[in-house]
Amino acid sequence: MPVSSQDPPEPGPGKAAISGVLYTFTGKGPIPGTLFYLTPAGDQSTPPPALMGIREENKDVSGQSDNQGRIALNNIPPGRYYLAVWAPYNWILAVESDVDLTPRLIVLEPDQRLNLGVIYLSWP
Repeated sequence: MPVSSQDPPEPGPGKAAISGVLYTFTGKGPIPGTLFYLTPAGDQSTPPPALMGIREENKDVSGQSDNQGRIALNNIPPGRYYLAVWAPYNWILAVESDVDLTPRLIVLEPDQRLNLGVIYLSWP
């Protein structure tokens, strides 16, 4: 089982923060040193058909997991997001669990600090 995540940082006024641990259920362990980003979901109930990767012009909120697979992001605009993670050769979406492969929708409210806990991925 992965290491526990830390509490999210304190966000700025009207913003949100998240924390969690990237975990590969196919490889059975945390995913260290991996790029990730939040891609806006908008009003869609399904994720975008293609993940383009981190795009500065869209102000994607991004980061990298630490050596134990932990992540933390601060000052995220409120909204609906999917979490995309870099896997060798492609971006993949976090899913609900190791048995429910539905992409995990993250809904953030102003001033919210959300600990996502274990973030499941089918990562090589």
